[in-house]
Amino acid sequence: MQRRRPCFRFDDTKTYRMPATFGDLPFVPDTTVHMRDTVGLSFTCTTEEDRLARYVPDAFEILRPEVVIGFVQMREIDWMAGGRYNVVMVDVPVRYTGKRDRLEGNFNLVTWENRTTPILAGRDDAGVPKIFADIQDLHSGAAGYLDAPDYFTNASYDGNTFVRMEMSGARPIEGEQLAALRTSPVAINVLSWRYLPNVAGPGAAVSYPVLFPQGGEVRDAWIGSGSVEWIRQKPWQNPTQHHIINALADLPVIGTAQVMMTKGSAFLKSGQARVLE
Repeated sequence: MQRRRPCFRFDDTKTYRMPATFGDLPFVPDTTVHMRDTVGLSFTCTTEEDRLARYVPDAFEILRPEVVIGFVQMREIDWMAGGRYNVVMVDVPVRYTGKRDRLEGNFNLVTWENRTTPILAGRDDAGVPKIFADIQDLHSGAAGYLDAPDYFTNASYDGNTFVRMEMSGARPIEGEQLAALRTSPVAINVLSWRYLPNVAGPGAAVSYPVLFPQGGEVRDAWIGSGSVEWIRQKPWQNPTQHHIINALADLPVIGTAQVMMTKGSAFLKSGQARVLE
């Protein structure tokens, strides 16, 4: 009688990540991972709530008709062995009221990143809607040369730039205001909708809201004027993302707030991510 070869079997008490059959990963509750050197720009635009509501699930209540566009350049990332990546994210301030949970936070419409590892981890583990783009490091030090702004960056796909961000007239935040930023760690409830389609058919295999707590610490900060320019894409320029970019480009801009730039550190409370109920 031929002896049966041992085969891989899943253990429901363990955690796996694709490709899963190479073994489980340790899960440590309350795990926090750090990005120890960050530079971020934050742009806030007021828009029409009816238009914005098309992209926010009805489980959430829009607190303000605002779109918050953030760029973060992250370095010295411990869970990537000191690696680095850049992020462009688009959020909306919302409230979630469920049977168990009631909290406010930022609903993430989309996040672009320029490295595969954080995209897969954030999508698979926490349902954050991450997709790929080439994201430039923050350009600085060119103010006054060729009429350059103080700081600028852009994101592109296959050579097609789809968003440009810039900041001018940057003024340092000092004194008591800076002291308050330094002594008050930033805590953010990042909210998203984890969705996985059925295989070879319509509908969802997975569909529910998720909380992924994040935060950071500020060392220095600046405020100034700036702009975000969305550049509409044709399907051939960006086959899988053009509808996302064009939807953001078509949102009316009623007003803008001052741009803030911060330098400091950030952390992800990956062990506290959970499904909202």
